Amino acid sequence: MKKLILYLSLIFISTFTSAALDVPQPADLDFVEEKRLLDAIEAAQAAVRNAPDIAHVWGHLGDVYLSHGWEIPAIPCYRQASQFAPNEVRWHYLLGRLNKQHYPREAVEHLTRALALDPKYVPAHLYLASALRILGRLDEACHHLERAKQLQPDNPFSELWLGEIALSRQQIEDARTHLASALRLNPGQSEAHALMAQIAIASGDTHAAQQHAQAARHPSQYGELPDPLWWEVLQAGVTAPLYAERGRHYMARGDYARAVTEFEPLISDTQKDIQVWFDYGVSLLHTERHAEALAVLEQTLSLLHNDTEIQKERSTNEIAYLKAQAYNYMGQIYYEIGQTDAAILACQKTLQFGQLLINGKEDDKPQRQSNLPDYGTFFSNVHANLAMVYAHTNQLEAAIEHYHKALALQPVKLSLHRNLAGVYWKKRRYTEAEPHYKQVIAQEARDVQAIYRLGLIFVMKNHYPEAISHFKKVIEIDGTHVRAYGALGVAYQKIGHISEAIDTFEKVLALEPNNKVALEMLKELHESK
Repeated sequence: MKKLILYLSLIFISTFTSAALDVPQPADLDFVEEKRLLDAIEAAQAAVRNAPDIAHVWGHLGDVYLSHGWEIPAIPCYRQASQFAPNEVRWHYLLGRLNKQHYPREAVEHLTRALALDPKYVPAHLYLASALRILGRLDEACHHLERAKQLQPDNPFSELWLGEIALSRQQIEDARTHLASALRLNPGQSEAHALMAQIAIASGDTHAAQQHAQAARHPSQYGELPDPLWWEVLQAGVTAPLYAERGRHYMARGDYARAVTEFEPLISDTQKDIQVWFDYGVSLLHTERHAEALAVLEQTLSLLHNDTEIQKERSTNEIAYLKAQAYNYMGQIYYEIGQTDAAILACQKTLQFGQLLINGKEDDKPQRQSNLPDYGTFFSNVHANLAMVYAHTNQLEAAIEHYHKALALQPVKLSLHRNLAGVYWKKRRYTEAEPHYKQVIAQEARDVQAIYRLGLIFVMKNHYPEAISHFKKVIEIDGTHVRAYGALGVAYQKIGHISEAIDTFEKVLALEPNNKVALEMLKELHESK
């Protein structure tokens, strides 16, 4: 019996070793020339041959393949990994994700297994729902979409796909509700706009149909769905696009130090990807490596001005906007290091290119929509930055001019109204500050400074009931606001409410026993009784 077991074991080992030597290969591997990628593949394949019964070794080879776009050879690698580690969610999830489109039944099996191991993994619910939809199992798909929405309420895919399913079932109001929610979560989701246009047409609302149809013509803008298991796959990438993708991922998370480490290997004299230069410069800016950031942005401008290859492949508007961005970032850096004159010049350069965009005509080259966001928002921010620099250097009239230009582009932006009101206040142009403080309060009802200053403006205008109302609001928010108590006491005195004025100034003394103004006012009030 022991000999039989040993014999069978030898057969298994021999068979497996032979199979393991037949490592899956990408069909076009012979055409790969990038040494860094070839080295990564060779190392991963060698690891499999040296340890063919280790799950993560097979998984890493799958990651190397998949991260570089080779899905077909990645699948058997993950399948081997799942056999050696059947209770590891990662392998089942990746197999389900890869098989979803062409082999949905197998995908359902693997994703169901993944969710049995980790019931709260939202991407698994979403991909499982997608596979179930392909198979026509819509009720089950809806169950997983609802579960994903419950686990992650801000994911727009649940609402979009629930809306699609409801519309396919002619449940128009349910579809409308889900799609409206999807657009609240992601206003740039073209698929949702297209479906809402269909619903509007069916409802006879031609205006809404036109609006949604117009929005649907733009490419969808997706927010990043947190997917740690997929992120592990991307870590195996060694080509330039994957370094750039990881760098932008870290930028989106605010981890600029790690973003810098991803962009650094891409920076060389031969690097012609302008977006890489931009992102590297911005990351350096946020890590306070100002001199390096300036050098990178200057190199960006040099390429935009002088490189004929870049100029041929990009439109006139794109190049103007990219130059504007570079000068804008440089202006931020100069301001942060205290070179205000240089900051002003950089911001003015930004606005010059903005004027070219406004006055210029489109050319025949295709424009990359992702690189050309709303001009108004961008140049409003530039005017605001320039206004801030002028205010910092006490050039208040110039600051006012640029805050107004910023507001013309973003009429309801809170910070613009607040900052412009502050400049008017500093200039003692209180009447002009008033409407902007009112805008601040309309958006932020508990802004103490805006409420207090509005109260003072009402005192100056002899509108004492309004002033009293505002000072009381300040005290309601901040019961230790001495100046609000003092101003309230003055307002009471002006309308002849002496007792209330005395009580109010006594509260000032309770907060500041040696407040000379309160002591003098109390003396005067008592004498007037």
